[in-house]
Amino acid sequence: MVDFVEMFFDILPSIIGLFLVGYGFYHISRVAREFFSVARSWAIAFFMFGLGVLWTYKLLSIAAPDWFAAGEVVVDAGFVVFTIYLSVVIVATRVLYRQHSSIDSLAEWLKRHPVNLLTVWGVLGILSFVSFVAVVPSTEALLDDQGPLLLVFVYLLASASIAIGLPSIRKNALLPTTPAERLQRMSALSAAWILIPSTELALDMALEKGYGFAEPNPYSWVLVVFFAIIVRTVSAKPFTAIIINPEVEDARKSGFRTYDIPRGVYLVEDDRSDPALKLFSELVTLPLRPDAEILGTKESAADTLEFLIPRGLAVTRDFPEGLRKTYNIHVTPIIWLTESAGELRIAPTSLAVLTDTIIRFMENNPNSIVLLEGVEYLITFNDFKKVLKSLDSLNETTWISKSRLLIALNPKAFDEKEVALLERHRTPLKGDAGIDSLKKNSTVRPARPA
Repeated sequence: MVDFVEMFFDILPSIIGLFLVGYGFYHISRVAREFFSVARSWAIAFFMFGLGVLWTYKLLSIAAPDWFAAGEVVVDAGFVVFTIYLSVVIVATRVLYRQHSSIDSLAEWLKRHPVNLLTVWGVLGILSFVSFVAVVPSTEALLDDQGPLLLVFVYLLASASIAIGLPSIRKNALLPTTPAERLQRMSALSAAWILIPSTELALDMALEKGYGFAEPNPYSWVLVVFFAIIVRTVSAKPFTAIIINPEVEDARKSGFRTYDIPRGVYLVEDDRSDPALKLFSELVTLPLRPDAEILGTKESAADTLEFLIPRGLAVTRDFPEGLRKTYNIHVTPIIWLTESAGELRIAPTSLAVLTDTIIRFMENNPNSIVLLEGVEYLITFNDFKKVLKSLDSLNETTWISKSRLLIALNPKAFDEKEVALLERHRTPLKGDAGIDSLKKNSTVRPARPA
Protein backbone atom coordinates (compact mmCIF):
# COMPACT_ATOMS: atom_id res chain seq x y z
CA MET A 1 0.00 0.00 0.00
CA VAL A 2 1.31 3.46 -0.93
CA ASP A 3 2.05 5.57 2.15
CA PHE A 4 1.79 9.34 2.47
CA VAL A 5 5.56 9.96 2.11
CA GLU A 6 5.75 8.02 -1.15
CA MET A 7 2.64 9.75 -2.42
CA PHE A 8 3.95 13.24 -1.60
CA PHE A 9 7.61 12.85 -2.58
CA ASP A 10 7.39 10.47 -5.54
CA ILE A 11 3.93 10.04 -7.03
CA LEU A 12 2.52 13.57 -6.79
CA PRO A 13 5.53 15.42 -8.28
CA SER A 14 5.76 12.84 -11.09
CA ILE A 15 2.08 13.39 -11.95
CA ILE A 16 2.48 17.17 -11.85
CA GLY A 17 5.64 16.87 -13.94
CA LEU A 18 3.82 14.83 -16.59
CA PHE A 19 1.05 17.42 -16.61
CA LEU A 20 3.65 20.15 -17.25
CA VAL A 21 5.16 18.07 -20.06
CA GLY A 22 1.73 17.79 -21.65
CA TYR A 23 1.13 21.51 -21.12
CA GLY A 24 4.45 22.33 -22.79
CA PHE A 25 3.73 20.12 -25.78
CA TYR A 26 0.30 21.72 -26.05
CA HIS A 27 1.92 25.12 -26.50
CA ILE A 28 4.36 23.65 -29.02
CA SER A 29 1.52 22.03 -30.99
CA ARG A 30 -0.08 25.44 -31.52
CA VAL A 31 2.98 26.62 -33.46
CA ALA A 32 4.34 23.20 -34.42
CA ARG A 33 5.33 24.04 -37.99
CA GLU A 34 7.19 27.20 -36.97
CA PHE A 35 8.61 25.68 -33.78
CA PHE A 36 10.15 22.68 -35.51
CA SER A 37 11.52 24.80 -38.34
CA VAL A 38 14.15 26.10 -35.92
CA ALA A 39 17.05 23.79 -35.07
CA ARG A 40 17.41 24.56 -31.36
CA SER A 41 13.69 24.03 -30.80
CA TRP A 42 14.19 20.31 -31.34
CA ALA A 43 16.45 20.26 -28.27
CA ILE A 44 13.61 21.72 -26.19
CA ALA A 45 11.19 19.06 -27.46
CA PHE A 46 13.64 16.20 -26.80
CA PHE A 47 14.35 17.58 -23.34
CA MET A 48 10.65 17.56 -22.50
CA PHE A 49 10.30 14.06 -23.92
CA GLY A 50 13.20 12.87 -21.73
CA LEU A 51 11.56 14.26 -18.61
CA GLY A 52 8.29 12.64 -19.61
CA VAL A 53 10.01 9.25 -19.89
CA LEU A 54 11.75 9.75 -16.53
CA TRP A 55 8.55 10.60 -14.64
CA THR A 56 6.58 7.85 -16.38
CA TYR A 57 9.19 5.28 -15.44
CA LYS A 58 9.17 6.43 -11.82
CA LEU A 59 5.42 5.91 -11.65
CA LEU A 60 5.79 2.48 -13.24
CA SER A 61 8.49 1.59 -10.69
CA ILE A 62 6.08 2.41 -7.87
CA ALA A 63 3.14 0.61 -9.48
CA ALA A 64 5.09 -2.52 -10.51
CA PRO A 65 8.42 -2.60 -8.63
CA ASP A 66 9.14 -6.20 -9.60
CA TRP A 67 9.15 -5.26 -13.25
CA PHE A 68 10.66 -1.77 -13.32
CA ALA A 69 12.49 -0.88 -10.07
CA ALA A 70 15.72 -2.74 -10.90
CA GLY A 71 16.33 -0.81 -14.12
CA GLU A 72 15.49 2.60 -12.73
CA VAL A 73 19.14 3.58 -12.32
CA VAL A 74 19.76 2.87 -16.02
CA VAL A 75 16.90 5.19 -16.97
CA ASP A 76 18.28 7.81 -14.58
CA ALA A 77 21.75 7.62 -16.12
CA GLY A 78 20.36 7.82 -19.63
CA PHE A 79 18.28 10.83 -18.67
CA VAL A 80 21.26 12.65 -17.13
CA VAL A 81 23.55 12.04 -20.11
CA PHE A 82 20.87 12.79 -22.70
CA THR A 83 19.57 16.03 -21.18
CA ILE A 84 22.96 17.51 -20.35
CA TYR A 85 24.07 16.73 -23.91
CA LEU A 86 21.04 18.66 -25.16
CA SER A 87 22.29 21.71 -23.23
CA VAL A 88 25.43 21.60 -25.38
CA VAL A 89 23.28 21.24 -28.51
CA ILE A 90 21.14 24.27 -27.76
CA VAL A 91 24.14 26.48 -26.93
CA ALA A 92 26.16 25.30 -29.93
CA THR A 93 23.28 25.93 -32.34
CA ARG A 94 22.91 29.42 -30.88
CA VAL A 95 26.60 30.31 -30.83
CA LEU A 96 28.88 28.13 -32.99
CA TYR A 97 26.42 27.12 -35.68
CA ARG A 98 23.99 30.00 -35.51
CA GLN A 99 24.20 30.54 -39.27
CA HIS A 100 22.38 27.21 -39.53
CA SER A 101 19.50 28.19 -37.25
CA SER A 102 16.85 26.46 -39.37
CA ILE A 103 16.59 22.68 -39.08
CA ASP A 104 16.85 22.22 -42.86
CA SER A 105 20.04 24.25 -43.04
CA LEU A 106 21.58 22.42 -40.06
CA ALA A 107 20.67 19.00 -41.50
CA GLU A 108 22.34 19.85 -44.81
CA TRP A 109 25.43 21.19 -43.02
CA LEU A 110 25.73 18.07 -40.85
CA LYS A 111 25.74 15.90 -43.96
CA ARG A 112 28.71 17.84 -45.31
CA HIS A 113 30.48 18.13 -41.93
CA PRO A 114 29.76 14.95 -39.96
CA VAL A 115 32.60 15.62 -37.50
CA ASN A 116 31.68 18.59 -35.30
CA LEU A 117 30.98 19.45 -31.68
CA LEU A 118 27.41 18.11 -31.82
CA THR A 119 28.33 14.68 -33.18
CA VAL A 120 31.58 14.24 -31.26
CA TRP A 121 29.99 15.21 -27.95
CA GLY A 122 27.04 12.96 -28.68
CA VAL A 123 29.34 9.97 -29.27
CA LEU A 124 31.14 10.70 -26.00
CA GLY A 125 27.77 10.77 -24.24
CA ILE A 126 26.80 7.39 -25.70
CA LEU A 127 30.14 5.90 -24.63
CA SER A 128 29.68 7.27 -21.11
CA PHE A 129 26.20 5.78 -20.85
CA VAL A 130 27.20 2.40 -22.29
CA SER A 131 30.19 2.21 -19.94
CA PHE A 132 27.93 3.00 -16.98
CA VAL A 133 25.36 0.34 -17.93
CA ALA A 134 28.07 -2.26 -18.49
CA VAL A 135 29.21 -1.88 -14.88
CA VAL A 136 25.89 -0.95 -13.25
CA PRO A 137 23.03 -2.87 -14.92
CA SER A 138 20.65 -2.39 -11.97
CA THR A 139 19.96 -0.24 -8.92
CA GLU A 140 21.26 -2.96 -6.59
CA ALA A 141 24.61 -2.98 -8.37
CA LEU A 142 25.03 0.75 -7.79
CA LEU A 143 24.83 0.24 -4.03
CA ASP A 144 27.92 -1.98 -4.25
CA ASP A 145 29.98 0.22 -6.55
CA GLN A 146 29.50 3.96 -6.91
CA GLY A 147 32.57 4.32 -9.12
CA PRO A 148 30.62 4.44 -12.42
CA LEU A 149 28.81 7.52 -11.10
CA LEU A 150 32.09 9.38 -11.51
CA LEU A 151 32.05 8.83 -15.28
CA VAL A 152 28.54 10.25 -15.61
CA PHE A 153 29.49 13.11 -13.28
CA VAL A 154 32.54 13.99 -15.41
CA TYR A 155 30.42 14.06 -18.58
CA LEU A 156 27.82 16.24 -16.86
CA LEU A 157 30.46 18.62 -15.53
CA ALA A 158 32.21 18.89 -18.89
CA SER A 159 28.91 19.46 -20.72
CA ALA A 160 27.83 22.11 -18.23
CA SER A 161 31.21 23.83 -18.64
CA ILE A 162 30.73 23.95 -22.42
CA ALA A 163 27.15 25.21 -22.10
CA ILE A 164 28.20 27.96 -19.70
CA GLY A 165 31.60 28.83 -21.12
CA LEU A 166 31.02 28.70 -24.87
CA PRO A 167 29.06 31.96 -25.10
CA SER A 168 31.74 33.88 -23.20
CA ILE A 169 34.51 32.38 -25.33
CA ARG A 170 32.72 33.19 -28.58
CA LYS A 171 31.59 36.70 -27.70
CA ASN A 172 31.79 37.77 -31.31
CA ALA A 173 29.17 35.16 -32.17
CA LEU A 174 26.59 36.47 -29.74
CA LEU A 175 23.97 39.03 -30.48
CA PRO A 176 25.34 42.51 -29.68
CA THR A 177 22.46 43.48 -27.43
CA THR A 178 19.70 41.58 -25.73
CA PRO A 179 16.61 43.09 -24.10
CA ALA A 180 16.81 42.72 -20.32
CA GLU A 181 13.57 40.76 -20.01
CA ARG A 182 14.59 38.16 -22.59
CA LEU A 183 18.11 37.96 -21.18
CA GLN A 184 16.68 37.13 -17.74
CA ARG A 185 14.32 34.56 -19.26
CA MET A 186 17.07 32.84 -21.23
CA SER A 187 19.42 32.86 -18.22
CA ALA A 188 16.72 31.25 -16.11
CA LEU A 189 16.15 28.61 -18.78
CA SER A 190 19.87 27.81 -19.02
CA ALA A 191 20.23 27.51 -15.26
CA ALA A 192 17.12 25.33 -14.89
CA TRP A 193 18.19 23.15 -17.82
CA ILE A 194 21.59 22.35 -16.31
CA LEU A 195 20.30 22.00 -12.76
CA ILE A 196 17.68 19.38 -13.70
CA PRO A 197 20.17 16.61 -14.68
CA SER A 198 22.54 17.83 -11.95
CA THR A 199 19.82 17.39 -9.32
CA GLU A 200 18.87 13.98 -10.70
CA LEU A 201 22.49 12.80 -10.55
CA ALA A 202 23.35 14.25 -7.15
CA LEU A 203 20.18 13.68 -5.11
CA ASP A 204 18.63 10.64 -6.77
CA MET A 205 21.41 8.55 -8.35
CA ALA A 206 24.22 9.36 -5.92
CA LEU A 207 22.45 10.09 -2.63
CA GLU A 208 19.43 7.79 -2.74
CA LYS A 209 20.42 4.94 -5.06
CA GLY A 210 24.17 5.05 -4.57
CA TYR A 211 24.35 5.55 -0.82
CA GLY A 212 20.94 4.26 0.28
CA PHE A 213 19.55 7.54 1.64
CA ALA A 214 16.29 6.43 3.25
CA GLU A 215 14.79 9.76 4.34
CA PRO A 216 12.18 11.61 2.22
CA ASN A 217 14.03 13.04 -0.78
CA PRO A 218 12.68 16.28 -2.30
CA TYR A 219 14.58 15.95 -5.61
CA SER A 220 11.40 15.24 -7.62
CA TRP A 221 9.88 18.51 -6.45
CA VAL A 222 13.09 20.31 -7.37
CA LEU A 223 12.84 18.90 -10.90
CA VAL A 224 9.22 20.04 -11.15
CA VAL A 225 10.10 23.61 -10.10
CA PHE A 226 13.00 23.85 -12.56
CA PHE A 227 10.90 22.37 -15.35
CA ALA A 228 8.09 24.85 -14.64
CA ILE A 229 10.61 27.61 -15.41
CA ILE A 230 11.43 25.96 -18.72
CA VAL A 231 7.76 25.49 -19.62
CA ARG A 232 7.13 29.17 -18.98
CA THR A 233 9.91 29.98 -21.44
CA VAL A 234 8.49 27.60 -24.02
CA SER A 235 5.04 29.14 -23.66
CA ALA A 236 6.58 32.54 -24.38
CA LYS A 237 7.67 31.22 -27.82
CA PRO A 238 11.26 32.50 -27.98
CA PHE A 239 12.27 29.55 -30.15
CA THR A 240 10.40 30.28 -33.36
CA ALA A 241 12.98 32.69 -34.80
CA ILE A 242 16.19 31.89 -36.61
CA ILE A 243 19.27 33.84 -35.52
CA ILE A 244 20.67 36.42 -37.93
CA ASN A 245 24.27 37.58 -37.69
CA PRO A 246 24.27 41.39 -38.02
CA GLU A 247 26.95 42.63 -40.41
CA VAL A 248 28.13 46.13 -41.23
CA GLU A 249 28.97 46.88 -44.86
CA ASP A 250 32.52 48.04 -45.48
CA ALA A 251 31.46 51.24 -47.28
CA ARG A 252 32.75 50.43 -50.76
CA LYS A 253 30.75 53.28 -52.26
CA SER A 254 32.43 56.66 -52.45
CA GLY A 255 31.05 59.69 -50.69
CA PHE A 256 28.47 60.01 -47.93
CA ARG A 257 24.73 60.12 -47.53
CA THR A 258 23.34 63.58 -46.91
CA TYR A 259 19.97 62.26 -45.83
CA ASP A 260 18.77 59.92 -43.07
CA ILE A 261 15.14 58.87 -43.32
CA PRO A 262 13.22 59.02 -40.02
CA ARG A 263 12.51 55.88 -38.04
CA GLY A 264 9.29 54.21 -39.07
CA VAL A 265 7.61 51.94 -41.62
CA TYR A 266 7.57 52.81 -45.30
CA LEU A 267 5.41 51.17 -47.96
CA VAL A 268 7.29 51.57 -51.25
CA GLU A 269 4.60 51.16 -53.91
CA ASP A 270 5.80 50.33 -57.40
CA ASP A 271 5.34 47.73 -60.12
CA ARG A 272 8.92 46.65 -59.44
CA SER A 273 10.86 46.25 -56.22
CA ASP A 274 13.83 48.17 -57.65
CA PRO A 275 13.09 51.53 -55.92
CA ALA A 276 12.91 49.90 -52.48
CA LEU A 277 16.05 47.83 -53.13
CA LYS A 278 18.04 50.87 -54.28
CA LEU A 279 17.01 52.83 -51.19
CA PHE A 280 17.91 49.90 -48.93
CA SER A 281 21.30 49.52 -50.64
CA GLU A 282 22.12 53.20 -50.13
CA LEU A 283 21.11 53.10 -46.47
CA VAL A 284 23.29 50.09 -45.59
CA THR A 285 26.30 50.71 -47.87
CA LEU A 286 26.64 54.47 -48.11
CA PRO A 287 27.80 55.99 -44.80
CA LEU A 288 26.00 58.96 -43.34
CA ARG A 289 28.10 62.11 -43.39
CA PRO A 290 30.23 62.00 -40.21
CA ASP A 291 29.20 65.44 -38.97
CA ALA A 292 25.47 64.72 -39.33
CA GLU A 293 23.39 65.64 -36.29
CA ILE A 294 21.77 62.68 -34.54
CA LEU A 295 18.32 63.86 -33.55
CA GLY A 296 17.62 63.68 -29.83
CA THR A 297 21.31 63.68 -28.83
CA LYS A 298 24.30 65.98 -28.95
CA GLU A 299 26.29 63.40 -30.91
CA SER A 300 27.24 63.32 -34.55
CA ALA A 301 27.10 60.26 -36.81
CA ALA A 302 30.85 59.76 -36.39
CA ASP A 303 30.38 59.21 -32.64
CA THR A 304 28.52 55.95 -33.14
CA LEU A 305 28.92 53.30 -35.83
CA GLU A 306 25.26 52.28 -35.71
CA PHE A 307 24.32 55.67 -37.14
CA LEU A 308 27.27 56.05 -39.51
CA ILE A 309 26.58 52.68 -41.24
CA PRO A 310 23.45 50.98 -39.85
CA ARG A 311 23.08 47.21 -39.82
CA GLY A 312 20.64 45.84 -42.34
CA LEU A 313 18.54 42.78 -43.11
CA ALA A 314 16.83 42.04 -46.42
CA VAL A 315 14.01 39.56 -46.99
CA THR A 316 13.39 38.88 -50.65
CA ARG A 317 11.76 36.56 -53.13
CA ASP A 318 14.67 37.06 -55.58
CA PHE A 319 17.87 35.02 -55.57
CA PRO A 320 20.17 36.68 -52.95
CA GLU A 321 23.44 36.45 -54.90
CA GLY A 322 21.86 38.23 -57.84
CA LEU A 323 20.75 41.06 -55.58
CA ARG A 324 24.22 41.36 -54.06
CA LYS A 325 25.79 41.88 -57.47
CA THR A 326 23.12 44.25 -58.72
CA TYR A 327 22.90 46.44 -55.63
CA ASN A 328 26.47 46.21 -54.31
CA ILE A 329 25.44 44.47 -51.07
CA HIS A 330 28.38 42.43 -49.77
CA VAL A 331 27.85 41.16 -46.22
CA THR A 332 24.38 42.31 -45.18
CA PRO A 333 22.32 39.17 -44.41
CA ILE A 334 19.63 38.33 -46.96
CA ILE A 335 16.81 35.90 -46.21
CA TRP A 336 15.49 34.11 -49.27
CA LEU A 337 11.76 33.36 -49.31
CA THR A 338 11.71 29.92 -50.89
CA GLU A 339 10.38 26.45 -50.32
CA SER A 340 13.83 24.91 -50.91
CA ALA A 341 15.97 24.16 -47.84
CA GLY A 342 19.23 25.92 -47.05
CA GLU A 343 21.02 28.58 -45.02
CA LEU A 344 19.07 31.81 -44.47
CA ARG A 345 16.02 30.45 -46.26
CA ILE A 346 12.48 30.59 -44.89
CA ALA A 347 9.48 28.93 -46.49
CA PRO A 348 6.61 31.31 -47.31
CA THR A 349 4.31 29.06 -45.28
CA SER A 350 6.41 29.71 -42.15
CA LEU A 351 5.02 33.20 -41.62
CA ALA A 352 5.51 33.11 -37.84
CA VAL A 353 9.18 32.14 -38.25
CA LEU A 354 9.73 35.03 -40.65
CA THR A 355 7.93 37.52 -38.41
CA ASP A 356 9.76 36.46 -35.25
CA THR A 357 13.11 36.48 -37.06
CA ILE A 358 12.65 40.08 -38.23
CA ILE A 359 11.39 41.15 -34.82
CA ARG A 360 14.37 39.59 -33.02
CA PHE A 361 16.75 41.26 -35.49
CA MET A 362 15.27 44.72 -34.92
CA GLU A 363 15.12 44.25 -31.14
CA ASN A 364 18.79 43.29 -31.02
CA ASN A 365 19.93 45.90 -33.55
CA PRO A 366 18.36 49.30 -32.79
CA ASN A 367 18.51 51.79 -35.68
CA SER A 368 18.69 48.92 -38.17
CA ILE A 369 17.35 48.94 -41.74
CA VAL A 370 15.05 46.09 -42.77
CA LEU A 371 13.72 45.45 -46.26
CA LEU A 372 10.74 43.14 -46.82
CA GLU A 373 10.12 42.26 -50.44
CA GLY A 374 7.70 39.55 -51.50
CA VAL A 375 4.50 40.41 -49.64
CA GLU A 376 2.49 39.24 -52.66
CA TYR A 377 4.29 35.91 -52.54
CA LEU A 378 3.55 35.52 -48.83
CA ILE A 379 -0.14 36.14 -49.39
CA THR A 380 -0.34 33.35 -51.98
CA PHE A 381 0.61 30.91 -49.19
CA ASN A 382 -1.15 32.64 -46.29
CA ASP A 383 -4.42 34.42 -45.68
CA PHE A 384 -4.27 38.19 -46.31
CA LYS A 385 -5.42 38.90 -42.75
CA LYS A 386 -2.59 36.79 -41.32
CA VAL A 387 0.00 38.63 -43.40
CA LEU A 388 -1.50 41.97 -42.39
CA LYS A 389 -1.39 40.96 -38.73
CA SER A 390 2.26 39.98 -39.17
CA LEU A 391 3.06 43.36 -40.73
CA ASP A 392 1.30 45.12 -37.85
CA SER A 393 3.54 43.24 -35.40
CA LEU A 394 6.56 44.45 -37.35
CA ASN A 395 5.18 48.00 -37.15
CA GLU A 396 5.24 47.95 -33.36
CA THR A 397 8.77 46.57 -33.13
CA THR A 398 10.03 49.06 -35.71
CA TRP A 399 8.93 52.01 -33.59
CA ILE A 400 10.09 50.50 -30.31
CA SER A 401 13.56 49.64 -31.65
CA LYS A 402 13.82 52.95 -33.57
CA SER A 403 14.48 51.03 -36.77
CA ARG A 404 13.33 51.58 -40.34
CA LEU A 405 11.27 49.02 -42.22
CA LEU A 406 10.94 49.24 -46.00
CA ILE A 407 8.11 47.14 -47.46
CA ALA A 408 8.19 46.76 -51.25
CA LEU A 409 4.66 46.41 -52.60
CA ASN A 410 3.07 46.13 -56.02
CA PRO A 411 -0.31 47.89 -55.52
CA LYS A 412 -1.69 46.29 -58.70
CA ALA A 413 -1.65 42.91 -56.94
CA PHE A 414 -4.28 44.08 -54.41
CA ASP A 415 -7.70 45.65 -54.46
CA GLU A 416 -8.30 49.17 -53.13
CA LYS A 417 -9.50 47.98 -49.71
CA GLU A 418 -6.41 45.81 -49.21
CA VAL A 419 -4.07 48.62 -50.27
CA ALA A 420 -5.83 50.95 -47.80
CA LEU A 421 -5.33 48.42 -44.99
CA LEU A 422 -1.67 48.00 -45.92
CA GLU A 423 -1.11 51.78 -46.00
CA ARG A 424 -2.68 52.27 -42.56
CA HIS A 425 -0.04 53.23 -39.96
CA ARG A 426 2.65 53.11 -42.69
CA THR A 427 4.12 55.88 -44.81
CA PRO A 428 3.32 55.21 -48.49
CA LEU A 429 5.99 56.13 -51.03
CA LYS A 430 4.94 56.17 -54.68
CA GLY A 431 7.96 54.68 -56.44
CA ASP A 432 11.11 56.68 -57.24
CA ALA A 433 9.31 60.01 -56.98
CA GLY A 434 8.15 59.26 -53.45
CA ILE A 435 11.63 58.14 -52.41
CA ASP A 436 13.24 61.26 -53.91
CA SER A 437 10.80 63.43 -51.97
CA LEU A 438 11.58 61.50 -48.77
CA LYS A 439 15.32 61.98 -49.27
CA LYS A 440 14.86 65.70 -49.87
CA ASN A 441 12.81 66.10 -46.71
CA SER A 442 15.30 64.02 -44.69
CA THR A 443 18.43 66.03 -45.42
CA VAL A 444 20.69 66.09 -42.36
CA ARG A 445 22.41 69.11 -40.91
CA PRO A 446 25.81 69.33 -39.20
CA ALA A 447 25.89 68.64 -35.47
CA ARG A 448 26.30 71.69 -33.26
CA PRO A 449 29.69 72.05 -31.54
CA ALA A 450 29.68 70.81 -27.92
